[in-house]
Amino acid sequence: MKRIELKKVSIVFLTMLLFLSIQIPAYAADTDTTVKIPVEQVFNSKNTDASDEFMYALLTDQSDAPMPDGSNNRRYVWNMKGNIAAEITMNIRNAGQYHYKICQITEKKENYSYDERKYDITVEAFYNADNQLKVITVVENQDGEKVSGISFKNSYTWQGKDKSGPSLISKISKSNSVKTGDDSPIMGYFTLLLGSLICLIALIRENQRKKKGDAQNEAQ
Repeated sequence: MKRIELKKVSIVFLTMLLFLSIQIPAYAADTDTTVKIPVEQVFNSKNTDASDEFMYALLTDQSDAPMPDGSNNRRYVWNMKGNIAAEITMNIRNAGQYHYKICQITEKKENYSYDERKYDITVEAFYNADNQLKVITVVENQDGEKVSGISFKNSYTWQGKDKSGPSLISKISKSNSVKTGDDSPIMGYFTLLLGSLICLIALIRENQRKKKGDAQNEAQ
């Protein structure tokens, strides 16, 4: 009798172990899912020497919110260079609602225009009817409007002097402006030339007058 009861207990125990061994993997396999948040950077500049690298941050004030690898104190920082699109990747392991904010934190410099828009991200993680962990990601701009993506547009406006130096016209103008102080010798030469010309004309007229007078005397 005792052997029969022991067999029954053993059968029940083995059945429970078999049941658990089948069920546990079904839950464990679906407790991790990935969220990818696309971020685009657009940079506009006609100056090839301008820096096109900018810094951004993903922030949250929830202590239990999942964060990307490399985060520190609920803050993830990354750089983007040129015109490029990137993805912020996070692993979600538990159901819940998580809130984030993405913004630009680049140190401002002269002649740059920075996109100061902020985006709010809500990640809703839940189990479906098949005990699979699913997520829904919603992105809103700073006006509370839902948007399809995150985009930052920066630009650089060049306002400095031409590195090639002053133009030929400016050099000529500068040269002429320097020589304007030496006009007095030039004016002296011009006055002397004019005086000589006047004297020459006077001598010619006087000579013609004498010839005319001599001709009249011979006629008489």
